[in-house]
Amino acid sequence: MFRNYVTSFVLFDTAIRLRDGVAEPGARPGTGVDGAWTIAAHRADGDRALHSDVWERHPAGEEVLCVLSGAVTVYLRDHGDGRTPAASLTSGRALVVPAGCWHRLTLVEPADLLVVTPRAGTEHERARTGESGREVGS
Repeated sequence: MFRNYVTSFVLFDTAIRLRDGVAEPGARPGTGVDGAWTIAAHRADGDRALHSDVWERHPAGEEVLCVLSGAVTVYLRDHGDGRTPAASLTSGRALVVPAGCWHRLTLVEPADLLVVTPRAGTEHERARTGESGREVGS
């Protein structure tokens, strides 16, 4: 198949689907049908942009969260001990969220993020009011 490799696109408006060695830019939100993974960039200027009131998990695989600029806190849940550890991510830092691990993000300062995730089967759950975690090593 011929592809025009000189046609660029706006990363913050596009989801890139990765499947079987093919990277296919397309409309957002990206879905993980047929085992595809999604690469997407997000601009966040407030907690609402990060859906900080919602826990999320990806049973189909690990998620890579990369902070390109700014700072966020990533909370993880379901460690079997009742804890909700958190990691601070600043510009140039990344975190791999284990497959099936509930997680949510809050904004420390306006941030640009790049996320690589298997979208198939993604689940969401509303966070309880006042729910937070304690910060662990970054």
